[in-house]
Amino acid sequence: MNKKIIITALLAIVAMTGQAQNTVGTLADTYWRNEATGDWLIGITSNHVIYKNKVWDIVSQTEKKGAYTLTITGGTTIQIGKMKKGKRTITYGKEKPVTCSPIVTAAMPDYPTKDTRTGFVDNGYRAGDSVTIVGWLKDMPKQAWKRGKEFNVAFENIFADKEESYFVKMDSLGRFTLKMPILNSTQAFLDWGRTTKSTVLEPGKTYFFLYDFMTGQTLWMGDDVRLQNELLAHPHSWASADIDRSSQNMLPMTYMAQADSVRRVQMRELTGRVSSHPNLSQRYQEYVTGYYQNILGESMMQAGYNFPNHEIPQEYLEHASKECWQKAIKPYTLYRDFTLFMRDYLYWTKQKRVWTVNWNFYDYNQALASNDEELSLLNRWKNWLIDANAKVDAAQTQEEKQKVAEKLNADNADMITEVNKILNSPRGQKVRHGIDFIIHMKQDLFMLDSLGTDQNLRDFYLSQLLYKEIDQTHTSLSPMVIDTLKALTANPIVLAMIEKKNDYYLAIENREFDRLVIKSSDNLANISEGEALLKKILEPYKGKFVLLDIWGTWCGPCKEALSHSTEEYARLKDYDIQYLYLANGSPQDSWENVIKEYNVSGSNVAHYNLPTDQQAAIEHHLDVHAFPTYKLFNRNGDLLDLDVDPRNLDNLARLLEQMQ
Repeated sequence: MNKKIIITALLAIVAMTGQAQNTVGTLADTYWRNEATGDWLIGITSNHVIYKNKVWDIVSQTEKKGAYTLTITGGTTIQIGKMKKGKRTITYGKEKPVTCSPIVTAAMPDYPTKDTRTGFVDNGYRAGDSVTIVGWLKDMPKQAWKRGKEFNVAFENIFADKEESYFVKMDSLGRFTLKMPILNSTQAFLDWGRTTKSTVLEPGKTYFFLYDFMTGQTLWMGDDVRLQNELLAHPHSWASADIDRSSQNMLPMTYMAQADSVRRVQMRELTGRVSSHPNLSQRYQEYVTGYYQNILGESMMQAGYNFPNHEIPQEYLEHASKECWQKAIKPYTLYRDFTLFMRDYLYWTKQKRVWTVNWNFYDYNQALASNDEELSLLNRWKNWLIDANAKVDAAQTQEEKQKVAEKLNADNADMITEVNKILNSPRGQKVRHGIDFIIHMKQDLFMLDSLGTDQNLRDFYLSQLLYKEIDQTHTSLSPMVIDTLKALTANPIVLAMIEKKNDYYLAIENREFDRLVIKSSDNLANISEGEALLKKILEPYKGKFVLLDIWGTWCGPCKEALSHSTEEYARLKDYDIQYLYLANGSPQDSWENVIKEYNVSGSNVAHYNLPTDQQAAIEHHLDVHAFPTYKLFNRNGDLLDLDVDPRNLDNLARLLEQMQ
């Protein structure tokens, strides 16, 4: 027998039979499985019992010749028989006695019988489903507590293509109960960085999760947790591919061959594991096989961004389609990597084909017009355009076409001017952008249909597309886009999520805010050189420190930093700072919405959204190559050669304190 196994067995025997100072000392921190089913039945600590997904207090306890009687909260008694041949009979209240053996391994031992069930719970992605995790991070050391007093679960929201996290506060012992909404059966990440465990959660289930820091054991109890325990006992490989996909010199077909080779190795390991552990469930084999399939697809698609010229050969894409897209495992939420694969696979597919949709821009005159007069003008313009284009086309030479067009434009200059006022107004720009976006939606759905995509995947894609549009622009969608979405999907989750996100930004757009923070660039109109521009902008703030933030509405890290502006202003309020913000490539409505959303406002705050050439001149003068970029100027307006970053407020405060 292996020496390590002998030592483990001896320790287990000592734990079960050694002399204890209190009644349950012999049983303290032991966990017992039902010998017949293989499930974790009960856990016993010095003062508590874990049973039926709950931690119960031990009210009283007695011991007689190695047998124990425990009374728990509510008056129920638990009879624990003598240890015989490494087993005990455990009786909970009036339930039937169960023969149990101690769990002495880090995770559950193999189950005693084969489970041949296939598939996973699929609720059709309906709203209102949830999952409950009752748990205990037991005997956490101080270092683990430093990671926070909340337990969190994270998973990929396939409707938004982003990670969602749910948190719940733990009690002083590390116990918690977290009930959270769930879209469907999904891969979840449990308190990553502290337990660092991945598992599968199925809707409608209640689980008990134990992570015992003292014994080093991790166990699942509850409603059908065999798969979860098997994934702990026999974890799959985490390798997306044991090759470097960051090399700019990696050739696509070489990478594909190597990625396939890695997957074959993974599958051989899985086959060997099942051979060595024949009772591993069919669902375990299915899940791990699907995991390797999705990790192959995600890896292949991500690698494309590092190939020469960012190009993927058609053969490469077809291989990913055959092995991963066409074999997509349902429900689609079962693997985080499928969401990542789907996003990139559809991106690369769009790059390889030309998609066209017949669309009449001017069908939307009704949306462009704000009154009957404007509608009449736009309809007249539409008819004129049809007639004008026909006259231009009838001209024989290019020179004649040019003359005809110039005369038509000159004769109708007043109408064209009035139409351009409508088209270029904030409302007109939003409507036109909405029309362009709808064309984009139609083109993408045409592509999805050509790939044999089912309605669920269409819904996911539409939801992701609209969610990202709102999230990235920080503006609401035009009503016609929302109406188009309603016509294309009947999924209530999609509609509710997009309308909620859209209503949030509609409220921001209708919110009044301090327009004094918005600075005009009229007095800078004749200045083109970066140093002179910056000097003119800084001029009003002589006598103050000026913290310059160069950012853009398109920049995620910039917006994340701005979301902490209120905290920043409060922390640095004693240092007489003028906050100056210069926006790069930011549409007016998005720019104003971000300022309002994150309350980047105050008497000592100034925002500029300069013309592109002036912004570029300032960035060139300051040698800006990344966003956000922060610069600090002294009270005389001189640039200080210091590394400043308000995302580290303590360091910035110390620096300002030294210069007071």
